[in-house]
This record gives sequence, structure tokens and C-alpha cells, in this order.
Amino acid sequence: MNTLILSDLDGTLLGPGAALSTPTRDGINDLVAGGLLFTYATARSYVSAARVTDGLDLRVPVTVSGGAFQLDPHTGAILNEERIADDDLDAVIRLCEKHRVPPIVYNGTPTAERATWVEDEESDGMRRFLADRVGDRRFRPATDWGRLPRDGIFYATIIGEAAAITALIADIAAATDGRLSLIAQIDTHDPQDTYLELSAARATKAHAVAWLRDYLSVDQVIAYGDNLNDLPMFGAADEAYAVANAAPEVLAAATGVIGTNTEDGVLRHLSAAW
Repeated sequence: MNTLILSDLDGTLLGPGAALSTPTRDGINDLVAGGLLFTYATARSYVSAARVTDGLDLRVPVTVSGGAFQLDPHTGAILNEERIADDDLDAVIRLCEKHRVPPIVYNGTPTAERATWVEDEESDGMRRFLADRVGDRRFRPATDWGRLPRDGIFYATIIGEAAAITALIADIAAATDGRLSLIAQIDTHDPQDTYLELSAARATKAHAVAWLRDYLSVDQVIAYGDNLNDLPMFGAADEAYAVANAAPEVLAAATGVIGTNTEDGVLRHLSAAW
């Protein structure tokens, strides 16, 4: 059977410190050299994902920004894209301002993207997020809410306390009538922060499974994940495996549970099967 392996990155394929271990890198490269179709689907940008997967032999399209783009793994060329409608983004920004939970909005292209937020309106979680990205030229503050871009947005990250994010989700869902994907989850690396990943309704890992299945003409898709934004991918895949460190909802939805991300769980499972 012609099979595609689709893995999440943070908390799944990547180990502590969002690092790709040498055994996982080398082991997957050996499997790819033997004919295995392997790729990743991540909420990370193409630039960020390429950095943490450096040295991994990728030969089929990768999925980034939560499912907004399927890209050539080497050049970043866009093979498929799903962007947020301007009117919906405008509604999101108005509601974020109302709830005082500022977004970071992403536009441009995967290889030349811009991430914009309102300076001096940051939540504590956003400050922690931005502190890890000092010097990253993609990130450019706006001086006020009215200067946030509203066109060509493909992804937004909203970081705050769980109660504030829950209230915001309810208002956004009512205002946009199912046209957006709204996925809230606790940060893999900093559990005190809740992240809301916002994108067009089709910009999900589930749609990535469908698109890749058709694009590559594969008979079967096997997925690996750990967090809530992997649940759509689990539902669309033929088999889905959760690392042992996964969220309870992901463990419950999985075909099976494998080793943790700290012990190269994905590689060990793949090596046993192939």
C-alpha cells in the first residue's frame, strides 16, 4: 500500500527545547532513502519549521502555519494556500480589541512573511513569545490597532489566559459563521499560556491530509501528533498515533499510543513498522 507519514513537530517529532534529535533525523533519513513518504504538518511558519528540521531529508510537500500552506520543502514555493477573508479578519481584530487580547497577524508569503502586533498592548504570554524572537525580522510592531494589516492574512496567533481566550472564541465564532478555524490549546513549552490559532476554515491539518492524499495519490495516511490542533488531522488520517506525552483528548482519539517525544517515539514506531 502506498502510504504517507504525516507528523506534527513540537511535542511529537521534536524533543526537549524543540530540537530534532540526531537518532530521529538519521533514522527517518534512512527510511526516506528506502522509499518511505514522510513529511510534517505544523503550526510553525516555513522559516521556523525549516530551522528546527534542518538536516531532515524531505521529498514531499510540507504543511505549515497550521494548514494554511502546502509548500515545496526545499524552495518554499506555494503549492496550495488558504487565506482569511479581509472582512473576517477585520471582525477578529475588532473583537480582540474589545476583549483586550491582542493578536499577532501574519501576511506576505511563507518565505517572506510579516508578523504584526500592537506595540504596548501585549499580553504576558505574548511578551514571552516575542522574547524568544528578538532579532527576527518577520516581527514588526504597529503603533495602534488601526494599523494592523487586514489584507492577505493567512494566520493569526492570540496568546492569553484561558478564560479570556474562551470568551473571545465564542464572539469570533458568532461573528464569522464557521468561516474560520479556531483551535485553542495550552502551549507545549509554557503551560501557563493558552494559544488560539486562527485561520481560514480550510487551513487545517485535516485539509492538509486530503490535499496531500490527492496530490501524492497515496492510498493511506498515517498521522502522529500530541496536541489539540492535531485532532482534525487524526480524524482525516487512516491511522493516527499519539505520543505518550500527548494531551488527553489526543490520546483518546488515537489508533494507538507510542513512546514519548523525549525518547524518539515516532522514529521507534516507524522503524518497527517499516
